[in-house]
Amino acid sequence: MSEVTATQAKPQTPRGDAAEKNVFAQIERWMALIREISLEQAKTNRSSAPRT
Repeated sequence: MSEVTATQAKPQTPRGDAAEKNVFAQIERWMALIREISLEQAKTNRSSAPRT
């Protein structure tokens, strides 16, 4: 059996740790914004739904 070693993909252009952390921080901000928008839409949908 052949063994496969797990390797991490390296970026094409070298970046420092600070740049990567900034990218991840920006992604986290976008995800938080998306969650906030989704919650607002869910609230709007619930309030506009007909009551039974």
